[in-house]
Amino acid sequence: MAVEREAANKSDRKGEKPNTSGRQKSDACGDADRFRRLFGFQLTDLQSWRRFVCLMSRPTDPASLAFTRFIFGLVMLQDTIIERGLSQADWRWDPEECHFPLFDWLQPLPVQWMIFLYFLMLIGAAGIMLGAVYRVSCLLFLLPYWYILLLDKSDWNNHSYLFGLLAFLLTLSDANRYWSVDGLFNRNIHNADVPLWNYALLRSQVFLVYFLAGLKKLGSSDWINGYSMQGIAQHWVFDAFRLVMTTDEVDYFVVHLGGLTIDLFIGFLLFFDKTRLLAFIICSSFHLMNSQLFKI
Repeated sequence: MAVEREAANKSDRKGEKPNTSGRQKSDACGDADRFRRLFGFQLTDLQSWRRFVCLMSRPTDPASLAFTRFIFGLVMLQDTIIERGLSQADWRWDPEECHFPLFDWLQPLPVQWMIFLYFLMLIGAAGIMLGAVYRVSCLLFLLPYWYILLLDKSDWNNHSYLFGLLAFLLTLSDANRYWSVDGLFNRNIHNADVPLWNYALLRSQVFLVYFLAGLKKLGSSDWINGYSMQGIAQHWVFDAFRLVMTTDEVDYFVVHLGGLTIDLFIGFLLFFDKTRLLAFIICSSFHLMNSQLFKI
C-alpha cells in the first residue's frame, strides 16, 4: 500500500505545472515600484487624460516652490536696478536716445514715468520674494518688465527673455503657500500643499531652455566639428582639464562635446527627484565656469 501511495504521489507531481504567474506579477509590481521611486510617477499615469490630470493635481510639498519664489524675487530686485536700467534711466530713456522697439507703435513714456515703472517693478519683485499680495506683486513686476524689454530689441538676450517667462509661470503658480506673508494672514493657504503642475510648469520651461540649446548645437556643423569656440580652452577655468589633456582635446571634448551633452541631457536629470542633486552639481559647475568665461 505504501508503495502504491508513493507511486500515486509521484504521478500527481508529474502532472503539476509550476505556478509562475504569481512570481511574474510580483516582478512586474517590483519594476513599477522602482520606476515610481526613480521618476515620481508610473507609466499608467500617462495612459489617459484623466490619469494625467490626477497626476498633475497630486498634492506636493510647497517648500521648494517657495524657495524658488524667494530667490527669483531677490534676483529680480538686483536685475531691475542693474540690467533693466533703473540706475541709468535718466539717460537711457532720454527722448534724444534711439531705441528699437519690437513694434513701431510701442514707445517709451517720459523719463519720470519710466522711473515710476521701475519702482513698480521693485515693489513687485519685493512682493514676490516675500510672498506678499502675491498675484498683484507678480503683475506689478511682470507687466512693466515685458514693456521695458520690448521697448528695445538691442538689449535682448536669452536670459532676459527667460526671466520674463519665469515671472509669467510664477504668476500662475501657488508659490505663496509657504514662507510667505500671505500665509501669515490666510490660514487656508498657510503651509498648504501645491498641485504638482506648479512644479511641472517650471521644470518644463527649464528643460526647454537646455534641450533647445542642445538641438541648436547638434544642428551646427561648426559646433559638432569643434570650430565654434576655438581657443577658449586656454582660459584658466580649464587648467584642471589641461593636466591630463592637450589644449585641443579640451577644446573639442570638454568645451564642444561636453557643452552639447550637458544641454541635451541635463534637463532630464533636473526633472526627477533622484537625479536632481547630481544635475544641480553639474549645472552649478557649468554656469560658474560660464560666469568667468563670458561677460553677459
